[in-house]
Amino acid sequence: MCDRNGGRRLRQWLIEQIDSELYPGLIWENEEKTMFRIPWKHAGKQDYNQEVDASIFKAWAIFKGKFKEGDKAEPATWKTRLRCALNKSPDFEEVTDRSQLDISEPYKVYRIVPEEEQKCECPDKGLTPGAGQSCE
Repeated sequence: MCDRNGGRRLRQWLIEQIDSELYPGLIWENEEKTMFRIPWKHAGKQDYNQEVDASIFKAWAIFKGKFKEGDKAEPATWKTRLRCALNKSPDFEEVTDRSQLDISEPYKVYRIVPEEEQKCECPDKGLTPGAGQSCE
């Protein structure tokens, strides 16, 4: 039996954020609501605006208790944390052929993986979860 509560929290939270329409560029990619776009602008871009371009990453950091108002802003760290959470969660799969990273408003596309398609990767069975990335 796998403990997937952490991943489920991300899935539920992210669906709520997409549906809220509060974050520019965070939208459903298809009518079935099985894929979504997440804005992915690099902080080095000339027109980068932290308030807009890092807002979903900041929201995740706040939700996870990793940031509170008054703390030093670390948008690159926030983005890394959400990227790592998405990559190691069995609920999400990046759809690289739909992602657009070389445009003025870049984004990645992720698919929400139905439970029946998910592979259970349990540390107690000798398998390592995620894509081998260090997230903390």
